[in-house]
Amino acid sequence: MNSRGDTIYKQLFSHPELVRDLVASALPAGWAQALEVEAFERVNASYASEQGKARHEDVVWRARIGGEWVYVYILLEFQSRSDKWMALRMQVYIGLLYQDLIAQHKLSKRGKLPPLLPIVFYHGRRRWHAATELAELMLPSPDGLAQFQARQRYLLIDQHHDCERGNIVALLLRLLAADTRVAADAAGAAFSARIKQPDLASARASLEQWFLLTLRDDFDDTSMSDEEDPIMRTEKKPRLGELFTPELIHRMLQPHEESLQEGIEQGMQQGMQQGMQQGMQQGMQQGMQQGMQQGMQQGELLALRDVLNDLLLGEVPVEAAPKIAEADSGQLRAWIKSLATGASPRQLFAEG
Repeated sequence: MNSRGDTIYKQLFSHPELVRDLVASALPAGWAQALEVEAFERVNASYASEQGKARHEDVVWRARIGGEWVYVYILLEFQSRSDKWMALRMQVYIGLLYQDLIAQHKLSKRGKLPPLLPIVFYHGRRRWHAATELAELMLPSPDGLAQFQARQRYLLIDQHHDCERGNIVALLLRLLAADTRVAADAAGAAFSARIKQPDLASARASLEQWFLLTLRDDFDDTSMSDEEDPIMRTEKKPRLGELFTPELIHRMLQPHEESLQEGIEQGMQQGMQQGMQQGMQQGMQQGMQQGMQQGMQQGELLALRDVLNDLLLGEVPVEAAPKIAEADSGQLRAWIKSLATGASPRQLFAEG
């Protein structure tokens, strides 16, 4: 187990916003879709058997539904290979959780145990091949015994291959799975738009840290798993680090307004400095004024480019380049204002 990865994943799922997003995307049931962040409460996740041996130390949440509690059990498995006996291990963990609830008298008003949603989060490169139901690990039962056999199941989230769900974690996994510039742009835009929503504000720092750590681990030549053969090494997809710099990742995670304002202020400041330098070098009031005007326009130009970089993840539309180069100060300001109020960059420049 990777202790650094263990810490990052636990930190990531310490945010109820991410747990709620994960549950809502995994279950179509109405109660799952209606969950509020305030309904979640983190509970003890370390249990011991009757012999005193600790068996589990991951993340457990409970969500209040209709006056009762539904426990959402999150198991973060950091092995690079699938575990054949994961379904059995999950049954053991759930049994320990139930024993702990009984010992602490944390049952329903009727003395009942709560239902659970067990989730396994897997980060290995190859697909998970282990059974997700305990019954698949057992021999067929003789007639009359099937109803007495354990049938524990768990929900599998495969970091490298399960990118179709709509939650924020799946959007991030889709981004990590991108193998072309086009795919990376599309995934980056979807992820950036979701993470900038107000309900995920408290999770941005953890997501940024997880993203950077995963990039380093996934595309570091020295971290190649022993299970990978020479063919896999030669077919390894391009490094995402070449497509996403830490600075770009940081801008992607910023709220829309902060990102725009930062780009505008940075561009204006750079332009003003350049204008002042030009004016000082000319040494005359006329030259100073001219230099300031040039600096203002240069600042607006830089600000516009920074805003476009933030919105389009570094790619300025081809049709926009000549228009930007020929635009005067008034036009540059008009474009910046339009983008700041939500205009589509591509549509804006397509219309002239």
